[in-house]
Amino acid sequence: MKLMKYCISPSKLAWLRKELGKDANGLIAAMDAAGTAYLDKLNASTEGVEGETLEGEVAAETDTPINTNAKTQRQARRQLAYLWLQQRIALATRIDDADMAALAVFELQQVHIEVVQPSEFDAVVARLQAEPVLGFDTETRASFERGVQYPMSLIQIATADACYLFQHAILGEQFTQLKTVLEDENILKVGVGLRSDAHALKRQWGINVASKLDLNWALAQLGADKEMGTRQLVATLLGTRIDKPKKITLSNWQHVPLSGAQIDYAAADALAALKCFNALITLLTPFYRVSTDPKDAPLIPLSLVAPLAKYFKEVE
Repeated sequence: MKLMKYCISPSKLAWLRKELGKDANGLIAAMDAAGTAYLDKLNASTEGVEGETLEGEVAAETDTPINTNAKTQRQARRQLAYLWLQQRIALATRIDDADMAALAVFELQQVHIEVVQPSEFDAVVARLQAEPVLGFDTETRASFERGVQYPMSLIQIATADACYLFQHAILGEQFTQLKTVLEDENILKVGVGLRSDAHALKRQWGINVASKLDLNWALAQLGADKEMGTRQLVATLLGTRIDKPKKITLSNWQHVPLSGAQIDYAAADALAALKCFNALITLLTPFYRVSTDPKDAPLIPLSLVAPLAKYFKEVE
C-alpha cells in the first residue's frame, strides 16, 4: 500500500525526496511498509476488541447468547472495508517514472486491427452494434499554425479482440454514419478524456455521444487528485506501459495510408481503454453489494455504482 504517495501531495513528496537524498526510495518504502503493518495490526486488534466488547454488552443487557452470525458478518465487513481502503489507495496512486519504465509494454498481439474501407463500413458497424461495451478514442491532425484547426481525422472503436479505425480521409460522408453506434444508449463507450472528443464530434459532425464513461472521471471518484491519463491508467489497471511518442501523437492523421506506427498507436488507445474498464470492473466487483443491511454505507462511491451496476452483475 503506497501510503506516502497517496497521502502526501506530489510537491511535498518531491521535497521529501530531496531532503532524504540517495536513500529516499528505501526510506519511503520503509515508511510505507511500517504504515501498512500498523494498519494491519490496528484492523486485527479492532476486530477482537469490538467483538469482545459487543459480546459483553449484549450478554449483560439481555442475559442471552449473542448472535454469532451477526458478529461474524460485522467482522467480515470490517475486514472488507480495510481491503477496500487498500484497493482504493492502489487505484488512486500515481505511478512514478521509474516504476513506469520497469513495466512490460502493452501488447497488441492476437488483436485484429482494421482501417475500415467504404465497402466494409456497414458490416463493421453491424458488428459493433452487437457489443455492450466499446473502447473509444479519436485522433486529430495537430496544427502548428496560429488560427488553423483541422477537423477530427480518425475514430477508433475497439471490441475485446478487434479495433476498427475509421478515417475521415477514406470514408468521407460515411464518417458521420458512425452516429448509429455512438448515439446508441445501450452501448457503453469507454475512454480517456471523452469530454473533448464528444464536444468535437457534436460541433463538427452533429454526433451526440451517448452512454459514455471517462476512465479519468471514474478514478477521480476513488480519490485520484487529477486526471490520470492513458499511460497512468494502463499502468495502474493493467500493470503494463503504453508509450506515446510525440512524433506519432503530433503526426498527420489525415494521411492516406496511415503508417504502421500510427495504426498501432491509435488502436492501442482504444483497446487499452476497454481493457482498463474490464480490469476496473473486476477489481471493484468484490466490494459491490457487500451488505443487505440498509444501515451499512456502500463501500464503492454511489457516483460510480450508478453507471456501473449492470456491469458488476454481469461479472458476478
